[in-house]
Amino acid sequence: MLEFGPLLRVCRTQLGLTQVEMADLLCISQPVYSRIETGQKPVSLKTLQRVADRAGMSIQTLILAHLLLDENLEAIEKSPRDGATKSLLQLAEDHRLHAPAGVRDGAALGLLLDSAPE
Repeated sequence: MLEFGPLLRVCRTQLGLTQVEMADLLCISQPVYSRIETGQKPVSLKTLQRVADRAGMSIQTLILAHLLLDENLEAIEKSPRDGATKSLLQLAEDHRLHAPAGVRDGAALGLLLDSAPE
């Protein structure tokens, strides 16, 4: 199962929610949410769908944003450069332009900002 904790932290921050508010949104307790966000507990696709619904975007967008997290991009950059890898890295560069300069997980945040409803 993919680790979505760092993505949930980015989403929670973008939505302007505390951990308690995000836990309420997901119908779980704050301690459970905290363990998810820190990677100690996996998150279900049903929970990820709730986040997507709250953010007004598709679950596919959240999964793509997960790939654009800095830690995942570092691993992708080290992999062989095939067409998919090149496209993903170009997508990351394009979305970094929409986030404040130097911000952690800028490509993922840029994608989320671009995908957020007006």
